[in-house]
Amino acid sequence: MEMDFTKYSVEELRELQNKIGNYLHDMNDGFIYICEVRSYSNRWKNVLTNELAVNDLCIKYDGYDGIVDVYTTNPDAKISNYGEVNYIKSEEDYRKWKDAKSLVSDIKDYEDGLKKWNDRENIPFYSRPTFAPMYTQGDIDVLKSKLETIGEYEKPVSIKKYEDEYLDDPQD
Repeated sequence: MEMDFTKYSVEELRELQNKIGNYLHDMNDGFIYICEVRSYSNRWKNVLTNELAVNDLCIKYDGYDGIVDVYTTNPDAKISNYGEVNYIKSEEDYRKWKDAKSLVSDIKDYEDGLKKWNDRENIPFYSRPTFAPMYTQGDIDVLKSKLETIGEYEKPVSIKKYEDEYLDDPQD
């Protein structure tokens, strides 16, 4: 399909470019793509609805300006990025897994901090905690009970094959 753009003004072409770009970005291919972007100590999450928009984001954050980890309900996703690409059964499973992962990390950190504080007399002076932790064993127990209420979920499964990138290595 050939189009003659000479009959349009620059403003009309710019408007057409924006409309086409928005259409392509907002298309829905029936899958969910949760993109976690890490760039210069900043972290944020984008939820996109098509693979093209995800690959555009991955081009922008290609390892130099940041990294994109993708969690998708598309088991056959063809995403080229510097970060992870993982299959998730549903957005709810992703949320439960993320919440559980965060709680497990917090519980471990809190227990380690509390243990260090309670055993501070037996720790070398330069390694002793200076201040008492802001949390108690009761706070840790509350976190453990929250963890138990999360319920069943499936962990994300990696669908990015790192060895595929190196199969055609000329040094072999």
